[in-house]
Amino acid sequence: MCVCVYVVVVVVIIIIIIITLLVVQVGFPCLGKQDGVAAFEVNVIVMNSEGNIILQTPQNAIFFKTCQQALCVPRCMNGGLCITPGLCICPPGFYGINCDKANCTTTCFNGGTCFYLGKCICPSGYEGDHCEISKCHQPCQNGGKCTGRNKCKCSKGYQGDLCSKPVCEPGCGLYGTCVEPNKCQCKEGWHGRHCNKRYGGSGLSALRPAGSKHRQHMPSPKRAEETHVPPESNYIW
Repeated sequence: MCVCVYVVVVVVIIIIIIITLLVVQVGFPCLGKQDGVAAFEVNVIVMNSEGNIILQTPQNAIFFKTCQQALCVPRCMNGGLCITPGLCICPPGFYGINCDKANCTTTCFNGGTCFYLGKCICPSGYEGDHCEISKCHQPCQNGGKCTGRNKCKCSKGYQGDLCSKPVCEPGCGLYGTCVEPNKCQCKEGWHGRHCNKRYGGSGLSALRPAGSKHRQHMPSPKRAEETHVPPESNYIW
């Protein structure tokens, strides 16, 4: 059910009659915010040149105007006013069909979005008028993104506070160092993707994980001394 709004605006107009009569026009628009009837009341006082009110005045007149709430889809944004269906009146600094675009006079860095004259909405990890200041005192490396105060979100293949450490899966074992994502640099005498193969080795069988019920094959002390078999692990040598 429509809730009608009755608005009365009283305006007193004083007309001084000297030679000719004055014609006064008054208009009042609908704001498009609600349904109802708006009323405009005018009181007219007519005076002569000496300042005396002429008889039969003041005169009173009331004007009515029916207003309906306008519907804008999508709705008007950033304080825009829907005056007729599909038509938004945008506030200063915005434009577009639904006032969704800002009249920007600045550049936002690091993925920032301009939302008002000279103002930027900064992504996580950045601050400043133009999003030019990183919250990380030291920059995140290898494509990492600063997501908070000295906090980096690392890209795939890297880890660490600054994303400076590469990740090798499952790892480089005892005889290798991870130098790039999934790339091991082996110590002298060792090779293989995970540095688990010894040059000149006899191809020892896999050592079983700790806790295995099966008896492990252990080389003789002399053989172990010659080949420098590492402690028990899951690698195949």
